[in-house]
Amino acid sequence: MTSKRKYIQRILLLFSIGLLVLSVAEYSYIHAGETIIHVRFEKNTVSAEQLDSYYEQIRGEKTNLEKKAGEIPEVTLWNIKDRIEAAAGEYFSEGDFSLIEGYGDLEKILPGQRIDGMYPSKGDNRGCAISDEGARALFGSSDVAGKTLTVNQEDYVIRGIIKEKRKMLWIQNPDASGFSNIEMVYKSRTAVSAAESWLIQQEFGTPDTVLAGGDYSAFNFLFLTLPVWAIIIYGYIVLKRQISMVEIVVLRNVLLAFWGIGLAALIFAGIRLSFRFSLDYIPKRWSDFSFYQGKAEQLVQSAQNIAGSKQLPGDAALIKHSRNSAYLAWGSLLFMGAYLYRRREKD
Repeated sequence: MTSKRKYIQRILLLFSIGLLVLSVAEYSYIHAGETIIHVRFEKNTVSAEQLDSYYEQIRGEKTNLEKKAGEIPEVTLWNIKDRIEAAAGEYFSEGDFSLIEGYGDLEKILPGQRIDGMYPSKGDNRGCAISDEGARALFGSSDVAGKTLTVNQEDYVIRGIIKEKRKMLWIQNPDASGFSNIEMVYKSRTAVSAAESWLIQQEFGTPDTVLAGGDYSAFNFLFLTLPVWAIIIYGYIVLKRQISMVEIVVLRNVLLAFWGIGLAALIFAGIRLSFRFSLDYIPKRWSDFSFYQGKAEQLVQSAQNIAGSKQLPGDAALIKHSRNSAYLAWGSLLFMGAYLYRRREKD
């Protein structure tokens, strides 16, 4: 009977660890974009000219540039157009391509594995990148770097091939009348409020939807650490039981004092390591329950805006990986709880 109990415990522990590893794998995608804030406007609001004017002004203020280096985002503007026709010689698509036209670092829009070459750079208006699926549809092969294709009666040289299941093209188009999507890349995790303030200062307007990579990263990292903290706390409780069994009173009291100090250190370490949220999520007073209510309403409204808007490829990928990571982490916590419950029965 004892061996059967141990076998069940090991199975529960292995399931917990396995789900946690899978959750970490999903989280790696979120972590890679934790310094990016994804901004979505309802209309084509921001132009390349506006962005260039801002950077020229900043470069002219060298003191401010050095002082605000961490606050100045690297911005990429972009739009996506569906049902685009592309042609390569005698081959042409039947309007089943999606075209991303942007201005800036196109790699920040929809992170994908580069199979060959690179995305067209900011000043490269005659280059393009193509997905491997799109390359095979047009050329019959993904080995197409340097070849030419035609989109909207304009010829583009293929600079890179991107691993992507959809037929997609990426080009630089600074002459577009405006862009509705912005990727704001910071040097470190930045609060949504700071990004929105920056947009308003530049008179870009108020965005319809904002997805903060740092917020998704913070939530998912917190979920990831829960199974780990569960077993650490359990082990710490078991340690106290062992200390309580010490027969020498003075030694027992000294060990219990150290145990209490260690518990305080453990709590502070847990807050510091696991609680990675921006100041947007921290009220001035912990008893300010209206703050929590307002923040919850904001999160619900944001989720509704995302659900009601056109699902962009990068946004869909971020939400999918975040959801998967969270479900796997909670599953890991569930199995860890079952494992510790079995252990407690034994103890």
